[in-house]
Amino acid sequence: MINSNDSAMVYAKYFIFAINFVIWVLGIGLLWTSIWIRSDDGLFEYNQNLDLEHYYTSCYLGMAVGSLLLIIGFLGCLGAALESPCLLIFVSLIHIFCIILEFAICGLVWRVPGGDRLQRILEVQIREHMEVRNEKDQSRRFLDLIQLKLECCGAYAFIDYKQMGQDIPASCNSDRTNNIHIRSCAENLRRFLEVRGGVIGGTALAIVLVQLFMLLFNLCLFYGLRIEERHNKAIMRHNR
Repeated sequence: MINSNDSAMVYAKYFIFAINFVIWVLGIGLLWTSIWIRSDDGLFEYNQNLDLEHYYTSCYLGMAVGSLLLIIGFLGCLGAALESPCLLIFVSLIHIFCIILEFAICGLVWRVPGGDRLQRILEVQIREHMEVRNEKDQSRRFLDLIQLKLECCGAYAFIDYKQMGQDIPASCNSDRTNNIHIRSCAENLRRFLEVRGGVIGGTALAIVLVQLFMLLFNLCLFYGLRIEERHNKAIMRHNR
């Protein structure tokens, strides 16, 4: 066991308790954020009609990592309290596995181009639905939903409908002013995705940074425990 007078080791244990608590809180945040984004009916409908599958995958990974962090936050405190080198190593390996998954989450939500380039991609996909709006009910329902929910009109602007020889649908009108929405659906959807991608990706990245500190202190405590173990064995051999 670690000598209680060894202040460095005692402080290391306190740091591990504190960091594990932070990781536990961040795990709850990542789990809640992932569930919140995944359960958004609007995102589900957008995913059904646009190529947004990677956002869904990132949510499932976020739920898995968040659940793991709740478990290893407890195990990390237990390993420090019991001064168990085996448990510390086990927890550290799970942390490394979680870090890999967290980088995967960041890659999924940030792998698509952002800004104007993402908006142009969305414009093309939304315009495809506009072209078949009068023939396909699914496309018409999708456009009405996105225009009502995101308060937008058209892929590039409301003039898209006029250029296609179509009437501007009622879903383009504001409920408050009855005026046609000025912003395009591609622009508002880009903002919608960037906010949610930024939240889940930023949370995952913050957890990675905290976990790196966790691994460092776990290594310090493990090294200290090994030194103490060798010291105790040397004393026992000397006493014999």
